[in-house]
Amino acid sequence: MQIQPADPGYWKLQRRRPGTLLVPFWDPFWLVMAVQSIQAETHVRDKSVPTQSAPAGIRNRILGLLPPRELEAVLDRSEMVTIQSKEVIYRRDEPIRYIHFPEDCVISLITELEDGDSVEAMTIGADGFVGIAVFHQVPSSRLKAIGQITGEARRIGTDDFRRLIRDCENLDRLLHRYSQFVFETVSQSAACNRLHVIEQRCARWLLMSEDRVGRNHFDLTQEFLAAMLGVRRPGVTVAMGVLEKAGLISHGRGTITVTNRGGLEAASCECYKTIKQRQSELITS
Repeated sequence: MQIQPADPGYWKLQRRRPGTLLVPFWDPFWLVMAVQSIQAETHVRDKSVPTQSAPAGIRNRILGLLPPRELEAVLDRSEMVTIQSKEVIYRRDEPIRYIHFPEDCVISLITELEDGDSVEAMTIGADGFVGIAVFHQVPSSRLKAIGQITGEARRIGTDDFRRLIRDCENLDRLLHRYSQFVFETVSQSAACNRLHVIEQRCARWLLMSEDRVGRNHFDLTQEFLAAMLGVRRPGVTVAMGVLEKAGLISHGRGTITVTNRGGLEAASCECYKTIKQRQSELITS
């Protein structure tokens, strides 16, 4: 493997093919970066969360911003379900039967190609909802939705959902704003996948996952992460080794733990902060 310069400025100036590696395990930049980060904390409060206090038992960001009357209407028409990792929520071009508001699970939207390859378009957790096509009066989607991280979600039938957005002004407004956020997030991710290296993208993906489940450990295999990032597994294995060597994460037996949140933020590209900042601007009461 060719060793790239250890100068931190190198990876900001170089434009290399997506999927290539940034540094070998022993690059001192990563170790220095980990030391300079916040050592005492394993999780930093997400500053983009709503300013108002969410009702007890509600982790979903959109639902937590609803006024009491609308929230009660949503809860009356929803049921709590467990989403398992790799569970199919809906398939491409098939009618979407349910809308999901994740509480502590994460759901991936997948683009599938004719040759069988697939890549993640977006992940959704407690920051949003799954079934945006139905919100826009489209019965199905060209994307496939699957469980990524096991957890719970509130599920609403599509007919009940349509009645809710007709009757609940604030819910309708928040979902329109979330739709704009999804468009901008996918656009940012496209730039990230083209211009940023695997280590940075892995760091961003792990930070977003931690935010969405609300804990610093979650079930995830390197094989699944490679599929979500659209890269080969050996590249993810080396990238995860870099992050672990720097003391930012630990992993084993299909579980990943973020051990140094501040260091992982420093390892991520600018896209993580850009997405979180835009979320705080759009998804608010």
